[in-house]
Amino acid sequence: MTSKFETQKQSGDPYSFDQDFDQEKVVGHGHGEREGSSFGAYFNIVCVIAGTGTLQLPYSFGQCGWIGILLILLAGAIAIFTGNLLIKCLYYKDGERLSSYPEIGLASLGPIGKYVIMVLHYSISLGGSCVYISIAGTGTGPLVRNLGPDIPDVLWVIIAAVLVCLPFVLVKSMKEVALLAAFGAVSTLVLVVVVVAVGLVDFPNQIDNTHQVVVWSQVPVAMGSICFSFGGNVVYPHVESAMKNPQSWAKVLFLAIASIVVMYLMIAIVGYHVYGESSESPIYDSLPSNPATTVAILMLVAHVILAAPIMLTAFALEVEEAFNINVETMGKSREFLVRALLRSGTVVAITVPAIFLPVKLLMSLVGSLSNSLIIFVFPIVCYWRLFGIRAMNWPSLIFSGICIVVGIVACICGTTGAIADLIKHFS
Repeated sequence: MTSKFETQKQSGDPYSFDQDFDQEKVVGHGHGEREGSSFGAYFNIVCVIAGTGTLQLPYSFGQCGWIGILLILLAGAIAIFTGNLLIKCLYYKDGERLSSYPEIGLASLGPIGKYVIMVLHYSISLGGSCVYISIAGTGTGPLVRNLGPDIPDVLWVIIAAVLVCLPFVLVKSMKEVALLAAFGAVSTLVLVVVVVAVGLVDFPNQIDNTHQVVVWSQVPVAMGSICFSFGGNVVYPHVESAMKNPQSWAKVLFLAIASIVVMYLMIAIVGYHVYGESSESPIYDSLPSNPATTVAILMLVAHVILAAPIMLTAFALEVEEAFNINVETMGKSREFLVRALLRSGTVVAITVPAIFLPVKLLMSLVGSLSNSLIIFVFPIVCYWRLFGIRAMNWPSLIFSGICIVVGIVACICGTTGAIADLIKHFS
């Protein structure tokens, strides 16, 4: 009998999700059964990916010029391609499903591969959430001080951590966190609309700004920044595991990335058109100070507070499975207590560096190393190891080569720039 992946190998189609899943045998990671909707999966993806990276895109265009439009489209295509390959790797054994990205590393690259991917994977989940808490706290402080109360930024970071911790502890799975993701996705859309509207209104005051079609020397650096704005692979296995209809994954991923690309193009094109090479990162630093700009900053704060629990939940589900923290083995009350302590401790652990360290600069370094490899390189390498290069047709092989080159270039350029920024900061 021919398995679904043997059929895939014969067709050379690495993204066909038309096969029927045996949901009695293939259950989701961290779930007794699949109950999440495709809409919930869509919002989870949009909320995690379309975040703070949105605000740096006009600056990236200021580096490379209008060719940035093509770079966003290319990065979106790569995100769809590798996101589908990653989920296919979970099902490399017919009737079985691996639980996580590190497990894919173990199956394809052995123990060393598992631990390398685990380090990169967790650095994104925990480090990204740490940055989100820092952004939420330091972004709220100045706004409130303008209204009167002089509360230190440190206290606002702690308040942001508490706001992240509450839903992280109370919701157990990706299915349950989907409501937060919906609000997070809406806040991002509002952020984009406000920035675009304020920028267009300010355009008559910015007529002296200059633009370039392409600045070839800066294309690799800009591509690195743009690629990092599509990082969602750390949550994909858990988002897919909660879907009632996992065969819809490819469609959900495509619609989510397409929506993100549209938002990215809106804010990048308008921001660069209005402010040209003087565009700042984040773009709201270029906007005039008015209530609309304040709304944009508040939407950013809302987004990061809602997105952090999603990233942390992906991490927690893997840890809880590794240590058998579940109702079946512990009972309902004890399971909740242990889970609450573990998750609360996780938030405390990432809040400390958010208060005392230059988190954004450190995460630029970690992100440059981790994102580029986790998103663009390892899904392809793992897929080749599990299914063989012949599982792909020639167009897919060529595009895989492009993905790997882009990932390596982004890794080198991003890491170099991050190290330079850290040296400048500490000196």
